Amino acid sequence: MSILSNNYAKIILGTTSLILLIIIIHKFQSQNKNPLNQKVKISAETLYTDQKEILENVREIVLKGNHHEIGSLENKLVNMNHIESAEIFFNVDGLVSLSYHEFEPIVRVFSSENKSFYLDSNCNRIPLSKKHTADVILFTGYTENIKDYLILDLGKKIRSNKFLFHQVSEIYINKSKEAFYIPTVGNHKIKIGSFKNIDLKINKLLTFYNKIIPMQGWKKYSQINLEFKNQIICLKND
Repeated sequence: MSILSNNYAKIILGTTSLILLIIIIHKFQSQNKNPLNQKVKISAETLYTDQKEILENVREIVLKGNHHEIGSLENKLVNMNHIESAEIFFNVDGLVSLSYHEFEPIVRVFSSENKSFYLDSNCNRIPLSKKHTADVILFTGYTENIKDYLILDLGKKIRSNKFLFHQVSEIYINKSKEAFYIPTVGNHKIKIGSFKNIDLKINKLLTFYNKIIPMQGWKKYSQINLEFKNQIICLKND
């Protein structure tokens, strides 16, 4: 094949590629000019969010947003309640693909005025959802007197132990900032005291359940005090 033929072939190939590119761009722009016709596909495990509500929000964002600024659209989604991260993809067929992850609640906190919220693993406050209630440790009482990170730290430590997670249903905080475990099984009350030396206090609590309860039974004690160093003080029932 001659050099001239090769040049013609390159010109034809280049022209064809350019025409195809123009067609694709035109199609994409046409889709963007009429975002109401775009289909939205959601890929997410939704416990706390309402996909129908998210779908409406995404369509509204697509209507108002610039498709070349996908990052800003994703940020708007992340600012919605219960969503931790989000990704949006547009393709030339007008399909909008949305993938997002929800926050994972670790504890639920009630104030003395009975207002409540969740804390996630990064100590973010998350509002409640009408769709789903998380199975998490409850903190009640005068929780507003305790820093969120201290509540979260104690919640994580209980959550990390399978037995305690099922045995400790609630932690009550009094006006003096003292914490009490409310157990699921047994009528005893367990005083933690302050939020200092929590690891040592949890170890003493496990000692109580592993060594004392098997010997003395569930009904012998009304209150267990863990706040003193190297001691487990048990108050007998009358």
